[in-house]
Amino acid sequence: MFTFFKQLTREEKLMTIMIIALFLPMIPCALVWLILTLYLLKTGDIKSAYQHIKGSRFILFFTILQLLVSLFYQNWIGFGFTFLLVMFFTISLFFREHLTPRFFETMTTLIIYLSAVVGIIGFIQYMYILHTFNIDHFEIIIFNTPPNRVHSVYFNSNYYAMMINFFVGITFYKILNKSYSIKRLVSYILITLLNLFILYLTGCRTAWPALMAGLVIMLLYSHHKKLFALLASLSGVAVVFLATHPRYIPRMSNFKHYLGVRLNIWRVALLNIKTHPLFGEGPMTYWHIYKNYPHAHPTQHAHNVFIDPVLSFGIVGIATIAPYFVASTKRLHKLHKLGCNDNLVGLIVGFILMTLIHGCLDYTIFFVQTSVLFLIIIGSFDAYKKEIDSAD
Repeated sequence: MFTFFKQLTREEKLMTIMIIALFLPMIPCALVWLILTLYLLKTGDIKSAYQHIKGSRFILFFTILQLLVSLFYQNWIGFGFTFLLVMFFTISLFFREHLTPRFFETMTTLIIYLSAVVGIIGFIQYMYILHTFNIDHFEIIIFNTPPNRVHSVYFNSNYYAMMINFFVGITFYKILNKSYSIKRLVSYILITLLNLFILYLTGCRTAWPALMAGLVIMLLYSHHKKLFALLASLSGVAVVFLATHPRYIPRMSNFKHYLGVRLNIWRVALLNIKTHPLFGEGPMTYWHIYKNYPHAHPTQHAHNVFIDPVLSFGIVGIATIAPYFVASTKRLHKLHKLGCNDNLVGLIVGFILMTLIHGCLDYTIFFVQTSVLFLIIIGSFDAYKKEIDSAD
């Protein structure tokens, strides 16, 4: 391990530490990233990233706007979270500037094996949960109460489920690449089975359709048309089966209550959007405003990836950051046209699709580890920056 680490460049060593931090609890993870971000600020690496990556200046415009909006509405949580947001984007820019195809493969392998570690921690946690209910033998029970659902090192079970989706997607990418030994393939399959089992123990229902859709789209981009048709068909069969046999869906007993809570949250969010459509009230607006509305459900965000950005950032805020994502999309499209790594394009599109589907009922992408892993992966097209730039 130490020999491997010594062989890396300075930038690769820093990226490796950042990746390892993804598998720490929220606060230690954020502290590691903060220390490294301050170091990169001192060394000039951050300045270099913002100078060289197209559209990155809009991240700074967006940051300034959110700080001003949060201050105006005295949204102190949003004000603090804005610094986290710019740190997340900055970390992803550092990866974009220094990522290479070789290190991307190394990084994703590391992610897969570390996912097994947090998976084992999750299983130990599950056995402890059973023990608290005086169950001293192994039995599969999915509890409704959040404290009694597996979350491993992450903040809650839904965030962990989102991470597992990403872990499985990355492992699927590696399998599609076909550049592995039989021994490594077996390890990938075993780790995937472990992650899927732990995903079931999290009790997160939305993660399953998101995961299936992500894997299906990855097959499409990797030109596995027959496998694409097979997995798409199996997904359709699974949907029909679960629709007719809902007892197999985790925590189905509280689904009506769960949906009612979501509808209540969205009602409050939409009411606030009507009064603040242009600028929102800064990050975490829902947490800032829910007390102003009778019978509002107390929670941190609007539990919807389409509603919460409008609620928090407003139309102007979204328009401010949009050019960065437009520029990134153009580079991704160029990579796809070049055909350098269609499996990588599929992974990126799969990540986006997983996030959008999962985001229909939750906002799990708007958190520490989920945000950074998402931004790193969807920006990984720049591992082929030379090929993309030469195509301009």
